[in-house]
Amino acid sequence: MNTAMLKMPETRADDRPGWIPPEIKENWDTDPYAYQTEEELMPAGGLHAYLVTYFVEVLRSFLETRGLMLLADTFMLYRDGKGIKQRISPDLLLMPFSFPPPSAYDLDIEPPPSVVMEVTSPKSRARDMKNKLFFYTGLGIRTYFVIDAVTPGAKLRNETGLHLWRKNRGMVQQIQPDAEGYLRFPEMGIKVKAEGHRLLFADMISGEMLHDTGELKMIILKERQRAEAAEKKAEQSWKQGEYSKAGETARKMLVKKYSPAEISDLTGLSVDEIMLLNDCS
Repeated sequence: MNTAMLKMPETRADDRPGWIPPEIKENWDTDPYAYQTEEELMPAGGLHAYLVTYFVEVLRSFLETRGLMLLADTFMLYRDGKGIKQRISPDLLLMPFSFPPPSAYDLDIEPPPSVVMEVTSPKSRARDMKNKLFFYTGLGIRTYFVIDAVTPGAKLRNETGLHLWRKNRGMVQQIQPDAEGYLRFPEMGIKVKAEGHRLLFADMISGEMLHDTGELKMIILKERQRAEAAEKKAEQSWKQGEYSKAGETARKMLVKKYSPAEISDLTGLSVDEIMLLNDCS
């Protein structure tokens, strides 16, 4: 987790956060990134990091135009049932656009994010699918989304599992895909579905597909190649038409006994091409 952050949310000196080890009795560091456990510091793994990064990259520009952003792997600070400040690091949370991004998302200051997302791992799957669902919704977070790409045996699933829950009128309900297989996120204006290992994103209103930088480069390259091929084909057709017109003019001039050199000057055909036309006449 990146600790090279900017200004940290302030914590009162007499408001001892729950993440401070019990052996530290005084002069504790109020930085939310201090005293991280081995589990908190451990990298989540390549696939996990890829999915989080991919999600952010695909949606960055789309969300920015709507005044939103996804905050990745950043501590969210909350208070437990005893009022003690605690920390948790959701993989992604949706918040209003802010630059630079906050170093931590403090629920003492900010409203609960409208959407929180987790990417499962073999060790975290049970917590992500059950415990965190009720934990996050208990904090007032209305929408919880889980990307489940690996099996408990750490093997890649044939199709990435997508699970969406939404709290409405005090009840937590699992949301089912629409007729096209998409899960809808009105909070972001998008819809998402899995096709095998791929995640597909689309504008919820227009249906236009959203792409990451690599996909956009490939689309632009293919479009450029298509345009160049169409231009080349049009040029070839034009040349063929012009060549046919020149051949017809040359035939008429041959009948009128013009010399091959004169015909070449007028039509642009070579003398050899004109002689070939003469032989075929």
